[in-house]
Amino acid sequence: MIFESVGIQGLAQFIGMKMKDGYGIGCMYITEPSEGSPRRMETILVSPEDIIRATSELYDRSYPSVASAIPAASIYEREMFEMSNVIPLKHPDLRPLRLRMKGKHPLSKEGETEGEPFPIPRNGISGDGIFEIPVGPIHAGVIEPGHFRFSVAGEPVLMLRTYMGYVHRGIEKMMETPVEKDHMKLMERVSGDNGIAHSLAYLQVMENGNEIPIRAKYIRTILAELERIYYHLSGISGIALDTASSVPAGKGAMLKERILRLNQRVTGNRFLRNILKIGGVTKDVSKEELDDIEKEVMKLRFDVTDLTEMMINSASFMDRAETTGTLTTEDAVRLRAVGPAARASNVDNDARKQHPYEAYGMIGMKIPLYATGDVYARLKVKRDELIESISMITQCISYMEDGPISCDVTTEDGFHIGIVESPRGELIHCANVVDGKIWRYKIRDPSFPNWTALENAILGNIVPDFPLVNKSFDLSYSGNDL
Repeated sequence: MIFESVGIQGLAQFIGMKMKDGYGIGCMYITEPSEGSPRRMETILVSPEDIIRATSELYDRSYPSVASAIPAASIYEREMFEMSNVIPLKHPDLRPLRLRMKGKHPLSKEGETEGEPFPIPRNGISGDGIFEIPVGPIHAGVIEPGHFRFSVAGEPVLMLRTYMGYVHRGIEKMMETPVEKDHMKLMERVSGDNGIAHSLAYLQVMENGNEIPIRAKYIRTILAELERIYYHLSGISGIALDTASSVPAGKGAMLKERILRLNQRVTGNRFLRNILKIGGVTKDVSKEELDDIEKEVMKLRFDVTDLTEMMINSASFMDRAETTGTLTTEDAVRLRAVGPAARASNVDNDARKQHPYEAYGMIGMKIPLYATGDVYARLKVKRDELIESISMITQCISYMEDGPISCDVTTEDGFHIGIVESPRGELIHCANVVDGKIWRYKIRDPSFPNWTALENAILGNIVPDFPLVNKSFDLSYSGNDL
């Protein structure tokens, strides 16, 4: 990691210069190191080769916004304003990000104050024949709450603004404890279907360079790819369901259930909980269990091909999927989209290959890329990644040797970062540790930047296509809201 101390006045210029070298914003957040010390803005920039931590001291509650020059910074500045009461001057769009109470700043060390609710603003677009359609936050079924406001002229969507925050739980504040406190159960529940990914990012932070046993690394990698498999099966099934392709949807749900039952047999939990721990894993995986995993995933390879071919060979499905919800490469780069959504727009970004962790540096992998950026491209990325996950699992099984599965580690004072490629994309955890206590813990779920990418992808499409486009991005409400 490269450390830079950057004056707040020159931060926009610094970020812009680094973006020309292939860096993108990983996350931005405010920390207050100690009593009487100035606040600091931490900016994490990520490229395929390096990670830069840029620290800027704030001697006031305000700073010149960088969002006008760097659009990807806009949501981070809105978050820092709401959570830490630091004002980005001349910000182009300082509307509520998570519907917080005006005057309440839960991550400020000065504590919360009395506040009043922010009203949800209208989209601010008007004219003859233009209507605004509010949707949510209560939705049909068991979907989590989120509020969407569409501005339409006839059928095409002219603007979409999303509002989250209804399931905000204060997780980052809960993390401000002595480093000895084990937060694994909390990390597994930040975003339930990405529990292994969040746990691995947390473990990178807490293990901070301590070497863990090789066998534990292979087991962790297998678990991460099993999570990716059931997540992508759910996503593919959801895309089929939203195009009224009921037979592929049912087949996808059946395949997901097979993997969840495999998870249960191997770890004792359908969602792979209670097996990771600081320093390794809580239980070994026997040869019989490894054989069970290998047999199940190899059989799955052919079933996945049949499932996606069933969808692609349907004219009605392709009519809905092709050219729908297009996220251009330019927009994906400008907004710093991550994960399958970015790779479907020809953005080569995958932390497993570019910043290897666990056993990813010891096995081979291919990164699927497509250029069209539509629903169909996102489906193909999920399909290809699922098949690649099967390959990585079988490699881990063949390379794994006997040995210890855990060790003792210590978490030192200082700055620690974890970067993981979750099924949704690049996931970042940061911790500032002072005197043996986590002074500030920051989580940047991949859904956080990708909600903005979704707002752009829906433009020009019709409102009835939104559920399909939304499902192809497959974002997390709880991972975003924290």
